[in-house]
Amino acid sequence: MNKQKIGIDGCNITSEIYLEIIQHTTNVEIVACTDDSLSKAIKMKEKYNIPFVMTRSKMYKDHNIDYIIKL
Repeated sequence: MNKQKIGIDGCNITSEIYLEIIQHTTNVEIVACTDDSLSKAIKMKEKYNIPFVMTRSKMYKDHNIDYIIKL
């Protein structure tokens, strides 16, 4: 089964709750995150080992991301 690649738009406490749950899911992979605050996105990337921090416009245009969770 292929993993679904997910982007997270919004790096806040709600996002962290989602990420805590998603880490225990085998068919989903968080591949990128974005936020208006670059420092929040970088902190989330480091804390949850997310491969990429992207701008919002780049994330929504990236064809390698299957779904985006807007929080």
